[in-house]
Amino acid sequence: MDPPDAAGRAGFERACRLPNTVHSEIAAALPLPTLPPTLGVLGGDDRDEPLAEPDRPDMIMHAADIARALANTDISYLGFTEADHVEADPSECSLLWREVLKHNPDAFNIKPRAPPPPAPASQGPLDDQEYHNRARDKHFEHLAPSLGKARKEHAFPPDEINSHREHLHNDLTPDAVASKKPKMRKKDIDNSASSSGPSIPNSQGVITNFRELVEDFCGKAEIPDNADGDDWLSIPLNDVKVLVNEITYVRSKEMLHVIPMDTLTSLLHVIDRQIRCSQGLSIDGKGNPDAEDTEHTVFSALESIHAALAIMTHRDMPKQLYREELIERIIDFSRHQIMDCMAASNPTFRALYKPAGNVANDDEDEDDVENGQASKKRRTASNLSARKSSANKVSASIYSAVQKLCLILGFLKELLTTVRLSDSCILQLAKTCFTTFLVDNMQLLQLKAIDVICTVFSSYTQHRTYVIDETLYLVRKLQFSKNAIRTYHLADDEQKQIQMITALLVHLVQFSANVPDSLKGTVNWSTIIDASVDSSYPINCHEAATEACCLFWTNVLQRFTAAKSQDMSEAKGIIENLVQDLLTVLNLPEYPAAAPILEVLCVLLLQNAGLNSKDTSARCFAIDLLGGIASRLKRDSVICSKEKIWILQELIDADNDGSKILKNKCCVCRGGRGINMACDSCGRCFHSDCMGTGSQENLQRDSVCPLCFCKQQLSVLQSYYELQNKENGKRTSTSNKKKSATPEEVTAVDIVQQILLNYLQEAGPQDDGNLFSRWFYLCMWYKEDLRSQEKIIYYLARLKSKEILRYSGNGLVLSRDWAKKICLALGQKNSFSRGFDKILALLLASLRENSPVIRAKALRAVSSIVEADPEVLGDKRVQSAVEGRFCDSAISVREAALELVGRHIASHPDVGLKYIEKVAERIKDTGVSVRKRAIKIIRDLCASNPNTDTTHAFVEIISRVNDEESSVQDLVCKTFYELWFDEPIGSHKHLVADGSSVPMEIAKKTEQIVDMLKKMPNHQPLITIIKRSLTLDFLPQSSKASGINSSMMSSLRKRCELICKRLLERILQVEEGADNEAKVHTLPYVLVLQAFCIVDPTLCTPVTDPSQFVVTLQPYLKNKVDSKSTAQLLESIIFVIDSVLPLIRKPPQTVVEELEQDLKQMIVRHSFLTVVHACIKCLSALSNAASRGPKLFEHLVSIFYKHLSGPNSDSQVLGRSLFCLGLLLRYGYKLMTASENQLDFPKILDLLKRRYLLKEDFSLKVRALQALGYILIAKPEFMLQKDILNLIEASLSSDVDYRLKMQGLQNLCEYLRDAESQLTAESTGKPAVQYAANGGSEVPVAAGAGDTNICGGIIQLYWNSILERCLDMNDQVRHAALKIVEIVLRQGLVHPITCVPHLISLETDPVEANSKLSHHLLMNMNEKYPSFFESRLGDGLQMSFRFFEAIVSNHNMAATNMKSNPIAFVKPGISRIYRLIRANRNSRNKFVHSIVRKFVSDGRSYPTIGFLVYCAEVLASLPFTCPDEPLYLVYDINRVIQIRAGAIESNLKNWTSLDQQQDMADICQRTLNNPCSTSGVDMGKLQGDCHEAIALQLLLKLKRHLKIVYSLTDARCQAFSPKDAPKSAEAFSKQNIPLNINNTNTSLPSCLQDVARVYQDFKTLLREDAMDYVMYTAATVQKKRPTPRSSSKVRKPVPVTRGRGGGGRGRGGGDDDGHDTDDDEWSGGPRMLDFGAQAVTGGRVTRQRVQV
Repeated sequence: MDPPDAAGRAGFERACRLPNTVHSEIAAALPLPTLPPTLGVLGGDDRDEPLAEPDRPDMIMHAADIARALANTDISYLGFTEADHVEADPSECSLLWREVLKHNPDAFNIKPRAPPPPAPASQGPLDDQEYHNRARDKHFEHLAPSLGKARKEHAFPPDEINSHREHLHNDLTPDAVASKKPKMRKKDIDNSASSSGPSIPNSQGVITNFRELVEDFCGKAEIPDNADGDDWLSIPLNDVKVLVNEITYVRSKEMLHVIPMDTLTSLLHVIDRQIRCSQGLSIDGKGNPDAEDTEHTVFSALESIHAALAIMTHRDMPKQLYREELIERIIDFSRHQIMDCMAASNPTFRALYKPAGNVANDDEDEDDVENGQASKKRRTASNLSARKSSANKVSASIYSAVQKLCLILGFLKELLTTVRLSDSCILQLAKTCFTTFLVDNMQLLQLKAIDVICTVFSSYTQHRTYVIDETLYLVRKLQFSKNAIRTYHLADDEQKQIQMITALLVHLVQFSANVPDSLKGTVNWSTIIDASVDSSYPINCHEAATEACCLFWTNVLQRFTAAKSQDMSEAKGIIENLVQDLLTVLNLPEYPAAAPILEVLCVLLLQNAGLNSKDTSARCFAIDLLGGIASRLKRDSVICSKEKIWILQELIDADNDGSKILKNKCCVCRGGRGINMACDSCGRCFHSDCMGTGSQENLQRDSVCPLCFCKQQLSVLQSYYELQNKENGKRTSTSNKKKSATPEEVTAVDIVQQILLNYLQEAGPQDDGNLFSRWFYLCMWYKEDLRSQEKIIYYLARLKSKEILRYSGNGLVLSRDWAKKICLALGQKNSFSRGFDKILALLLASLRENSPVIRAKALRAVSSIVEADPEVLGDKRVQSAVEGRFCDSAISVREAALELVGRHIASHPDVGLKYIEKVAERIKDTGVSVRKRAIKIIRDLCASNPNTDTTHAFVEIISRVNDEESSVQDLVCKTFYELWFDEPIGSHKHLVADGSSVPMEIAKKTEQIVDMLKKMPNHQPLITIIKRSLTLDFLPQSSKASGINSSMMSSLRKRCELICKRLLERILQVEEGADNEAKVHTLPYVLVLQAFCIVDPTLCTPVTDPSQFVVTLQPYLKNKVDSKSTAQLLESIIFVIDSVLPLIRKPPQTVVEELEQDLKQMIVRHSFLTVVHACIKCLSALSNAASRGPKLFEHLVSIFYKHLSGPNSDSQVLGRSLFCLGLLLRYGYKLMTASENQLDFPKILDLLKRRYLLKEDFSLKVRALQALGYILIAKPEFMLQKDILNLIEASLSSDVDYRLKMQGLQNLCEYLRDAESQLTAESTGKPAVQYAANGGSEVPVAAGAGDTNICGGIIQLYWNSILERCLDMNDQVRHAALKIVEIVLRQGLVHPITCVPHLISLETDPVEANSKLSHHLLMNMNEKYPSFFESRLGDGLQMSFRFFEAIVSNHNMAATNMKSNPIAFVKPGISRIYRLIRANRNSRNKFVHSIVRKFVSDGRSYPTIGFLVYCAEVLASLPFTCPDEPLYLVYDINRVIQIRAGAIESNLKNWTSLDQQQDMADICQRTLNNPCSTSGVDMGKLQGDCHEAIALQLLLKLKRHLKIVYSLTDARCQAFSPKDAPKSAEAFSKQNIPLNINNTNTSLPSCLQDVARVYQDFKTLLREDAMDYVMYTAATVQKKRPTPRSSSKVRKPVPVTRGRGGGGRGRGGGDDDGHDTDDDEWSGGPRMLDFGAQAVTGGRVTRQRVQV
């Protein structure tokens, strides 16, 4: 054989590379070693174009690798023989050829082929073809996807379907079928070697055989002579299969285009007739007797279509073959068969597509499919069960037909790009593909349909709008459940799935960026250079994708906003499912379009389609979607920042010299053991498991890491690009100089992007979808690159860099996990991720919306973002917005805002500190849940960060210790118990550094308590906390029932003792270091110590040294500084000493003497009386503890008595003497009674009464009354004497000065406190502790005290005076009297029912403290004595009106807003009372009924009109929460009107007609001088009737007001019955409309002429009220007497002139046809009004009552 020429050499070299380049899907299945894909890949197209410079340096440098690979390659399967060997001249071969031979001289020698195995017995041609068809059918079995994990069973047998992945979507393409061709006849096998050999094969035999087969095939389809023109012979199925195999064989030889034209034309003509023979036949032949023949014919047609499409989709075929009629017929037949298969596998679709009795209805059925699915019922549970029951009944023929149709769709997809089809064909094909999505169990068909639709979308741009419209139409048919069917499997290890419609949408958007035609085939550098691609083309592609997204989302959102309520919920579910799927595929390498699709959705939602919409529901839905998307963006950002992706970390390093590369350590995990991979270029080491390769088959010598591999690729491409620019002169000389001076380097971002592109090119499926995905990435990156238009060729070359460079080394295979991480990192740089700030800003702006629903939605959206990254709370914008919601008007929004912060306080205390002040402010919130949440947040913050300065927050928390809600009180106590008194787990016993025995942890807690007290107004809340903590009464009842652990109690007391000990130490330390001129810094420590001592003095008496506190504190009494702070300090120290002294068995004598002397000096000389009071009390305790006797007391009493009885006129000295004398007698009485010198109490009392209580000096009079009170505490029996009784009652009378009232009340209060303290001491065995005046509410309860002493008798004497002072005009007097009522009720000294009206009146007190305390007392009373409370509600309402009138007339109007709206101050109190009883239906009905009954007089007395107006206002202001409440009020009003209206109207009419019944002349003569004379008229009766008429007018106006405010229809009012159970689900709404009764005439008439005006007003209101009884009017006309419901009969009407009360009878106005019945027969039925006779009688109204 002659040496080959240049072309022959090229062909021979190409033949040597053929096994590694052609049909990559076959190479992966061969059990032989093959060349790596990077060695000269040609992309699967073996054409005879010249090679692209094989002598490039980058190729020659790998000659050794090529020689080594060729030595291990077996090409015997290609059929080469030694005769095919070609001797080549080395001088004429390429340099690469010679270099390879240097390393391996036998590299291109042909090895002898192994003998083939013996063939089976010979068979006939057709039989042999049947065997190969069976073999081919087996090939398809592994291509069907396994959908066993789907929620529905499928029509195909499960054992024949295996799981599929995205890379198998294109397995049924024509190339795949050609590559897996079955064996042909034996005579063709011998010639097969020549087709692939180095020489041109002898193809004439193949062509001849094919022509002969075609002639035989066409001959069998000839028309008989006696047949009609429309009768065609159907060719047997086996013959068609033989033809298909032959075409496949010839197609694989790339020889179809050389077949003669007439042969192919004849064949296609016969195929066309074969298809026409099968038109109208269905593969689903249920019930058809000729089903077998029909099935055979249909399969024959399908095989014929396969043959036709295999011919037409081959390259370089004549244009005459593409007849439009044939293509349309193929598409039409395929459409019908697809519909038949869908109907056979899905009963729901079958019912719509093939209705009973009309099986072959094509066009109408198709319309039913489209319209029915869109507008009729969706997939229901019954439909699902129907499909499931018949899922396994689909025949195998349907399954085979679906497989064949999938293959046909693959050919049709290729035909779309082979030839330009007509619009009708395109539209019909697209419509067919969209129809496949109407069923759920045809996934393989749907996958092929997606490929076809996407090809139409990319290749036929004029039909893009149609495709989008069909996609939208398909979206409208989706089911709207949250668990939508997701059958599109993602190429992911997590087995994730999405909806088919979502997959279609993503692919459509990716295919909208059309790849240039020059880049779709095999390319090289010359192809890139010659490609006429404009620099703006990638940007235009990206804009086209954006336009497609806009078109889709705009229509979807328009449908959502225009839908009705039910359709809106369906559309909402569809959109949510789409977004969920898009978030699933976001940042997956194969789906770059997910980010732009979501980005466009966000842009639309941020505009008029979402946040700016006028529809509230649309705005709420937009906020939900944006919140979910933003949270995903933030979550991805957090993951990316935490992920240590080694590729990105290495690129971040500034040093590129390799100094930071770890030697002998894995770059991924930083481990050094087990390294089995290394980069040949940079020396980086890896574990195969860390790289995700795992298998040793992927490990190669001389391999490089992905970083180096891609960097080398991009460097070569960039050098080519720059060289090309210089050669073409595309740059100016200036730019060339600049470029040569500073050559551009490959950026790190470009390298990472190229790693992702290479991964997709290597690991992804080699189909159009993969190519378009890579192109879509390049378009996005191209748009982001500012200099991209200067490097268009560079970007185009990156798309197929591996084909252009052919070989650039052995790159390590990148795992999918690392590819996803790289994709995630790159996704953080795109515009979608950068839009997070915009979304967050608008969500924060939504927090300021007027609608609370929108604010709540926005807050939840922000919460989802914070869940992804709690650090977002530290953003100033977020902090400002969230803190703004702390003050929201809606309680739910405020609580949600606190919950948002509270969830992350413990994990991120630094963030919580920024919110601590605003959270502390919410402790005073009106919402109980808000207060509790704020307290818990601060508690969690302090627990997680003990060193936090939370003093301000502690002050706010402790202020709620007396909260009106008991649960809040318990939470406050529990909070401080856990913070201060509960021993922390694992606490270290480090002592204080100054030598103290107190642990450091206790010292810190002590300082926290002191710091908090410094900012408190008093220490009373701290006393409550200590007291409740020591008793643990805040624990839940379950814990108390099980018993409190004694060890817990002992530990608690020990900690309190240590705190007291630390306080004493700090008092010494602070006092020693304090400046004399500075403030008294010791005071806070002493106040805290006093608080502990008040609760339990034993805490200050340590067992080791009980007198330690007395000895330490006594020197401080010598302080001579005369100031308020010093006085407070001395008072507190004296109190501690006073409390501890009784507990010391033997006080030190020296201390007793010094203490006695100090106390005496201060009693005589100290200027602050509070200190004097404490000294006298402490002196009493000292005398008792040290047995000092009464001498000192007697001496002091005599001194002060001499001052008072002498001629001294100094009022200051006299006042001090009165004060001291009273206290000495109060505390020293018991000591002095045992003395020899008995006190003369009557003499002292007489002195006070005669000399000082009658003095004109008011200050001395008050002091004398105070001293009298102290003496009466010591001798309470004196209060029973008449003269003392008169004195006390005189001081409590209403006409005396308020200061005397205050002192008189204070005396009684002090007496009650002292008695209570003594009783407590007797019951507990502890010494009595005298509490401060402001701490009365915290005194232990002493129930039954009145039974053991004379307290009860004394209080009974003064009880009426005390209650009168509760309604005094002075605020302070009312508060003092109310405190006495509180103590009296707590001790049980009087009957509680006596004070209920006064407490109800005080509920309306303008002073908040009084109203709160009265409400607290009423609440306790309602819990203990509900019957007492309810029985006096009516009296309380009347008393509250009198109190209201007095307050309004006497209160300081300038200080309040009562003048503008006085009733506004009453409504809160009445509302609180109503809330107490609202839970009980009977109680609230009684309360409402008792107020309504005030409008009905008893005939003897009439309530004032002002009181009735007050009652109407009260009823209108009740806080109703359910429809049952206002409906009952309307019902009760109707009952009163029914009983009284007829009689009152009749009486008023009689009064107006009285003048007409008398002689007009006499009347004129009598009234000539007095036109308004009332002689002869009973004005009492007249005004009584008018009073009742005005009362009913108020009720009628109240009724109309209720119907308007609560939207009560007539039907609801009429249908209500108090006996019916309340309807919880009934609608309830309320409008904020005030009751307007200003135009009501409330003045009583003074003469007969005024009665007419009252009558007309009353009559008008009755007429307007008639609308309530329209339904009964018709019943009255039709039925004269309705059948009564009970056995009682309707009484006959009895005419009367007037009637009042429950037993009155009335007659109709004017005539005797109006009727009424007794009230004792009332059973709650509606009244019946008859206005039918108005036209005849001139407006006369008659009424009837019907017993029901």
